Amino acid sequence: MNTRTLQLIISIGVALTSWIILIIMADLFSGFPAVSRLIALLGGTGNPFIHLLIYGAFVYGLLELRNNHKYVKKQYEGFHLNLLPVEDQLVISPQDVAKIKLSAIDLEKRGFQFLVANFIKKACTQYRNDQSISDTLQVLDAQVDNNKNEREGNLELVRYMINAIVSLGFIGTLIGLSTAIGLSHLAQTDEGMPEITRHLNMAFDTTLVALLLGLVLNFFYHRYLEDLDTFYSRAKSYIIDNLISRIYVVNA
Repeated sequence: MNTRTLQLIISIGVALTSWIILIIMADLFSGFPAVSRLIALLGGTGNPFIHLLIYGAFVYGLLELRNNHKYVKKQYEGFHLNLLPVEDQLVISPQDVAKIKLSAIDLEKRGFQFLVANFIKKACTQYRNDQSISDTLQVLDAQVDNNKNEREGNLELVRYMINAIVSLGFIGTLIGLSTAIGLSHLAQTDEGMPEITRHLNMAFDTTLVALLLGLVLNFFYHRYLEDLDTFYSRAKSYIIDNLISRIYVVNA
């Protein structure tokens, strides 16, 4: 079972569990109008289908972000591999560059897969090929940018979930409004008016819940983008400061 299938199962399970808890709470607090209204707003009464979809999309988006964030957090360990010298005023010869590359390759053979080590290896390879600092810097920039774009591309499902949550809220509003309009002929009856009011409440409740959860998910999404930008910026600076800018060739 792959990660995304497991996340989907968890999301469905959490959404259904939340609905069951809300139903139980609705029964327990039926004598408290304020609490009952809050539970109804969250989808504990009436038709919960739209609320379930919103909760499922929200949980799935959070799990997807959590999985991506764990990957980036793990990559920070690459800065502690001691592949590059950090002492002040220390220079690196072309022979040292070759040794650094071999160290990075050795780490990969031992199962340590870190982006920083991979960037270092490719920068060393480029310098070995043409002995050009400027070309090495360009290759590093390209490698970092390409990898960052790939990581951001993995967020397409999260972006879809953010948009889907808001869209589901508006769909719930349209369903509630259309149902209330369809019952408008019962407005003059004692039984009809509460039913119309219930559907109107449901119409605006779904939008409110969707907008709130969309804001929360959007916050964590942008927090992750911030962490992603910070990591790649630090990786590029680390390699430039401790590898590329230190290379010194003694002219014969």
